[in-house]
Amino acid sequence: MELKKVGIDPYYTFYPQGKYETKNFLLPVARIMQERKEEARLLPGAFRTDELVFNVPKLGKNHLRAYQDNEIIGIKENGARVYLFYPWEKNIVMVEPYIYVDQPIIEFL
Repeated sequence: MELKKVGIDPYYTFYPQGKYETKNFLLPVARIMQERKEEARLLPGAFRTDELVFNVPKLGKNHLRAYQDNEIIGIKENGARVYLFYPWEKNIVMVEPYIYVDQPIIEFL
C-alpha cells in the first residue's frame, strides 16, 4: 500500500514458477493470499489494483482468485500444499493441468 501513497498502482503481484534459483525468494501461495485479505481488513476502503498471478509453465498466467482454474489437491507431511492448475483456455488447446508443490510455510518462517 506504500506504493499507492506515492502514486504507483501495481498491476500484478507475480508469483514466479518456483525455479531453483528463486527458491530463497519464494513464499507460500497461501501466505500471499492471506496477506491480501489482511491488507483489505487493515485498510478498509482501499481499492487494490493489483491481481495475484501465478506464472504456470505451459499454461501462462493463472489468476489465483479464479478458483475454477486452480485447487488444492493435498497437503504433504512437511505441510507443503499441492495445487492443481487448470488451463484457463479450456477446450481451445489441449494442455495437461499442472501440479505444483508449494513451499512449506515452516521453511518460509
